[in-house]
Amino acid sequence: MPRILIIDDDEITLLLLQSTLREEGFDVVSTADGPRGIYLYRELRPDAVILDLGLPTMDGTEVLKKIKKEDPNAVIFVATGYGAERVAEEAKRLGARAFLRKPVPLGHLVQELRETVGPF
Repeated sequence: MPRILIIDDDEITLLLLQSTLREEGFDVVSTADGPRGIYLYRELRPDAVILDLGLPTMDGTEVLKKIKKEDPNAVIFVATGYGAERVAEEAKRLGARAFLRKPVPLGHLVQELRETVGPF
């Protein structure tokens, strides 16, 4: 069962993503805290990360940089309410696999995750 790490401080988004992904057969771990997300990544080595850029404790861009520095092959989907093209370009330049605007299109996300982590 593929493991997905969600790092998002929006409680509603977090609960919706957790519920949807678990129903689709993913093992889901989550946190609302950037530094904790980095710790969980190191400890669990999930198959993919869904990362919000607007985190209160540490900017999501910094979380992205730290995870990619530690593991250049990390699969990170950036999901944020801030939909500026500049933000998307920066996230992709830093190694994000995809940029998803909130509200996250759940069907599209599930399809992307299945294509990324392979069949299960």
